[in-house]
Amino acid sequence: MGFAPETAVFLYACALGAGLGVLYDVFRLLRLVTGGKALLVFLEDLLFSFLAAGCTLYFMIEFCSGWLRLFVLAGEALGFILYHFTVGEIVIRLLRLICRGVRFLLLGIWRKILYPPLRILLLIVQKIKHLVVAISQKFGKPLFFQNLSLQLHPKMMYNENNSNQTDTGKDG
Repeated sequence: MGFAPETAVFLYACALGAGLGVLYDVFRLLRLVTGGKALLVFLEDLLFSFLAAGCTLYFMIEFCSGWLRLFVLAGEALGFILYHFTVGEIVIRLLRLICRGVRFLLLGIWRKILYPPLRILLLIVQKIKHLVVAISQKFGKPLFFQNLSLQLHPKMMYNENNSNQTDTGKDG
């Protein structure tokens, strides 16, 4: 005894719904990693909706000759719901645990390995900055800049006795 063709298509649709649940978990993982900003969540949901609609359209064309079958949509919804509230819950809990572990590990690496040398380097830079400011306040201009003035030719004044001037201000 075999399945009726509609039954096989319904079961395939359930499998497609479960696959869409796995895809949705990928987006949930992105939310865990990025912090779930409202605009990012909106864009992720929009992308998921387009992907899910595309998968459903392809499924309908491939298995239903392009006809809209409500039992296919019901099968997808059933597969998604079953995955989401059973295996999906376990997966997302594991992903949360893994994300916390990775954050804890990275924070430990930052605190124990990277932050102390960076802090020392910042203190050194700050001391050098204070030293340079103190020296410049004590001696004024550096020796290199003492003989430089803003005007290269101090006797030249602009707009005075300019022979190349076309508009002299007189009506001609």
